[in-house]
Amino acid sequence: MRPSPGEVQRITVMGAGTMGHSIAQVFAQAGIDVDLVDLDETALARAPGLVEANLRILVDAGRLASHEIPTILGRLHPTTSLAEAAARAEFAMEVVSETIAAKQAVVNAFEDAAAPDVVLASNTSALDLFTQVTAARPERFVCAHWFMPAYIIPLVEVAGGPDSSGDSLEWTADLLRRIGKQPLVMNRFAIGFIANKVMMAMGAAAEELMDDGAATLEDIDFALKTSVGVRLGLVGIFQSLDFNGLDLIAEGTAEMGLEVPPYLKEVVDQGFYGPKTGRGFYDYGGRSEREVVRKRDLAYLAVLDALEEADAFSPL
Repeated sequence: MRPSPGEVQRITVMGAGTMGHSIAQVFAQAGIDVDLVDLDETALARAPGLVEANLRILVDAGRLASHEIPTILGRLHPTTSLAEAAARAEFAMEVVSETIAAKQAVVNAFEDAAAPDVVLASNTSALDLFTQVTAARPERFVCAHWFMPAYIIPLVEVAGGPDSSGDSLEWTADLLRRIGKQPLVMNRFAIGFIANKVMMAMGAAAEELMDDGAATLEDIDFALKTSVGVRLGLVGIFQSLDFNGLDLIAEGTAEMGLEVPPYLKEVVDQGFYGPKTGRGFYDYGGRSEREVVRKRDLAYLAVLDALEEADAFSPL
């Protein structure tokens, strides 16, 4: 019987590379023992040192006490035996190379040894996983897409295939919340998920600018870091549009001879333009435009102070 997310004591992470060791670290920091599996003994030998280096960074940042490091490292159990790890796993993350053959082999080996109700989550970022990889028990097979560096970035995008159960998705999200992550369960699986798909669109636009000779790659990075980079962490894309004024965006779209997207037309037709009307894509809870803008601007200034202190507008 599957334990509740709060009762999980031991999990398996398959793949000890760039993402795997960092994901294992997050579970270990949350008090969960981790069997870290890799056939590459060199990768396994390196993993504890990489985790310790990450933990030292957290100590330097004031987010961890140094005396906690040995205990956290003691929860990591490197092994080359997937069968043994799978047999005692209460949850598993697949973090092997982005090839169908590698992922299928790991899924097959895991399912041969694991209990039938153990959730198996893949960290794939680019594959059409649920059509390219077959699971014998598809109801417990989900995606949990982390971001580098996994021990810092809060978001984990959770998605299922056509046969993944809602229970497996919500159970995975609850476990991720337990270890301090911010899971987002998508309505359905999409290749690239959310954040990477948006980043790919940005990348395509950046390549076009370079190909046209309009800007260098350094220019593009500087422009993004000193503009939308200050804003996106606070207002995202759609709330940023609220502040621009949805009525003005709809008018400008029509003026260019383009069709106003249905999701935008729907709110504009109701008179919801953003903070200036008390509601746009977001509801501003009866606050005045001045109140909302003041809160936004103070938050922008706090972010700007932090970025300037870190000298973030220069290449790291």
